Amino acid sequence: MPSPHKARVVILVLDALGPEFVDSERMPWLSRLAERGAAAPLGGLAELVASTGPCHATLLTGLPLASHGVLANRVFGSDGAVDPDPRVCVPTLLDRAKVAGLRTAIATSDPDILNTVNGHSADLAWPAALDISRFGVPPPKYVPDTATAEILIGAVRSGYDLVVGQLQGLDTAIHKHGIDAAESRAARAQLDEIVGGLTSALADRWNETVFAVLSDHRAEDVIDPEPVRLAEALSSVADVLEDGSAALVRPHEGKLAAVLAGTLAVAGTAGICPLDDRHLVAWCEPGRVFGRDREIAVAAMHGNLTTRPCVAVLAGGHPSAAAVAETIRRAPPSLRVWAPFAARALGM
Repeated sequence: MPSPHKARVVILVLDALGPEFVDSERMPWLSRLAERGAAAPLGGLAELVASTGPCHATLLTGLPLASHGVLANRVFGSDGAVDPDPRVCVPTLLDRAKVAGLRTAIATSDPDILNTVNGHSADLAWPAALDISRFGVPPPKYVPDTATAEILIGAVRSGYDLVVGQLQGLDTAIHKHGIDAAESRAARAQLDEIVGGLTSALADRWNETVFAVLSDHRAEDVIDPEPVRLAEALSSVADVLEDGSAALVRPHEGKLAAVLAGTLAVAGTAGICPLDDRHLVAWCEPGRVFGRDREIAVAAMHGNLTTRPCVAVLAGGHPSAAAVAETIRRAPPSLRVWAPFAARALGM
């Protein structure tokens, strides 16, 4: 018999789902799950930069961007070049669980996340390159959410102690079509069905289960295709990496004052603040996107301050869920709270 003090923990990330869409009409399964447990009424709080890589890194380490090292989806490497594949520089929840002798699984529709969080070291890490190649030639950037869901349900039924999943389809639809286009509504409906299937798979050990359904950020429709040309404005005083409606800014030596003044003078820029000892993060006004020469081609984007609200739903019959459920009802939980909570629930 499992210890009554140790939970089975399942964390499911619905990429780009805004908390405003969690209602009984648009996402009935997720809404019922929230009623059985708890939901943050206005959502949780993602990191700034509010993008997939940095927010997943925070979710699975419990640390701010400056501590785990994934400042944005792309970062400046130690040699000065752009690193398109940053990875956490600290142990993750998956790492710690494996060291503790627990069985770990991670399955993501965006394979890059496995790199970001060093997920390949889990007992079950999906997809591998061979798995991706089965979905087309050339291999697609993302794998279907339905395939990822099958792996997650299989991991639950196989008795893994910690299961982490990420579903990409909504984020892809939103970028292409907008946050409430027909294609995005269909993607949300599919996510909801997957939540229902996973909930059903967890039913036989519900009293031992902690089930967190989260998102890494929300998105907003682009209202002006003209890019916010921050890199051009700061070309003589800083290096800039755009990340949607946020941007990573690395001031040149002695140029901090010029960077701060120059950033706020750029039309469409809403603010800038320190991120670590070498970088700042700038963000756009709602509906605007950083860019350079070309018009913004996507229909919706994320990264900035107004895309930080994220889904935070917690359910499960394990006793540890009750106290945390009450906490998230009272105040928006940061993505940083989930790794420490999961670690405690797992008995670590």
